[in-house]
Amino acid sequence: MEKNVNRLLTYPSIGLVLFILVISGLYPEASQVATNNAMHWLTSHFGWFVELAGIACLGFLLWLAFSKYGHIQLGKEKPTFSNRTFAFMIFSAGVGSSLIFWSIGEPMYYMQAPPLFLDKGSFAADAFLLTYSIFHWGPTGWAIYCLPSIPFAYMFYIRKERCLSLSQLCSDVIGKKQANGLLGYVINLVGIFGTLAAFASSLAVTVGLLSQGIANLWGINNGLVLQAIIIMLFIVALAFVMVIGFNKGISIISNWTVIGAFLFAFFVLLVSKTDFIMQSFVDSLGVLLDHYFRMSFWNDPVQQSGFPQAWTQYYWAWYFAYLIMMGLFITRISRGRTIKQVILYTISMGSLGCATIISVFGGYAVWGQLLGGIPILDWMHQGGVNYAVIETIKSLPYQPVTMIVFLIIEFLLMLTTMSSASIAVSMMTSNKLELNGDPDHKVKLLWATGIGLISFAVFLTGGGIGTIKSLCVIAGFPMVIVYFILIKAFMGWVQADYGDKVRHLQEEESLPEVRLALDVE
Repeated sequence: MEKNVNRLLTYPSIGLVLFILVISGLYPEASQVATNNAMHWLTSHFGWFVELAGIACLGFLLWLAFSKYGHIQLGKEKPTFSNRTFAFMIFSAGVGSSLIFWSIGEPMYYMQAPPLFLDKGSFAADAFLLTYSIFHWGPTGWAIYCLPSIPFAYMFYIRKERCLSLSQLCSDVIGKKQANGLLGYVINLVGIFGTLAAFASSLAVTVGLLSQGIANLWGINNGLVLQAIIIMLFIVALAFVMVIGFNKGISIISNWTVIGAFLFAFFVLLVSKTDFIMQSFVDSLGVLLDHYFRMSFWNDPVQQSGFPQAWTQYYWAWYFAYLIMMGLFITRISRGRTIKQVILYTISMGSLGCATIISVFGGYAVWGQLLGGIPILDWMHQGGVNYAVIETIKSLPYQPVTMIVFLIIEFLLMLTTMSSASIAVSMMTSNKLELNGDPDHKVKLLWATGIGLISFAVFLTGGGIGTIKSLCVIAGFPMVIVYFILIKAFMGWVQADYGDKVRHLQEEESLPEVRLALDVE
């Protein structure tokens, strides 16, 4: 393991996150003020740039998918995973346990502070409650997730590069000397930090939600002991998944988790206000189509309500910070697929899956608050979003079975996020990867241990999670520049390999390691 792991990246990355968690836990107010000020400065001065970058990612990927390069096959082998498993793994890695949480919580925030100059409580404002949630979990976000996977996968499967550090992918643009020097090291470190910080933030939300639900269900104390037990269960499950391997671990868990999540959503749809949810879903899609570009470019420079900075720009920066995790995870599962397939599956399946979950759980919450007499806003004011989500689930029929199913799904969704993060950082910090892209077991266990340490640090420092979450978003801003570097590098590779003309080559006549493939499955 010592020969195959990049120790100069691995240990400092883990140490940096642990150090920040400890310091921000010791000085929560001061650290939170400092990071909030930094975030405010960045969004005030460069939020417009993040919005432009987000829509640019979507535009570039759609062009690439239908261009002559869209038929490039990422490796000569047949796809490792079926279409369904491929889509499910992307979806479960990208949404984690936060989707249902924010499906209920996000519309409630918009109800109190509507976007686009709309009056609070008006019918026009209500039309955007689900629309903005679907927008934030929609095509732009999934395009940001997807884009880095294309150069990663092209370099790995076609150019046969066995070291996938982020700096090496940028080397053709920034220069090999810079890539192997301080600049390259900083790029790699910030990239890994973004993944670990985002994971730590998601874990804090999930552990809080699970402990709230378990305490409510069984009438026990919702305290540090319960949260520690939940974190221990996550660490044991993660180690088990890492040991049994990728195909038998993450793929199977992702399949069953996503199936369970959608069956649970179907159950909620049937036992609640079906007509209202379906009508709201269709209406929200219409509103989204009408206002997609307005929402994508809205900065609110005159009124300065802070809505686009606090929501849209925050979301996009968060997605950019996931460069390493989503880029390398999608690379790992994309062997044998065409560029077009990777792009269209990621954007369409991710967006449709999120829209479905948001419409069902968000639709039920909106109906409950506006028409059904369910006091979700009161619950939020009383005990926060975790409490409101648990109470909303409790309002569904067939308790306590409904609550138990919900908590199991949330646990498994977070486990897929932990596993995806562990696989991604293991791939990046491996000096040499095998052809199947699976890191050495010892490297994976090292990172599972590191993620376990971070998990306990989240539990022990408590108040530091707000700071680490803010720093994750701050880390997303410089990653925007890296995205453009990756696009430039990728276009240079395909133009060098293919020239200016489309050449439909037979496999035996194709360039070494490169061929065009028809999109047939």
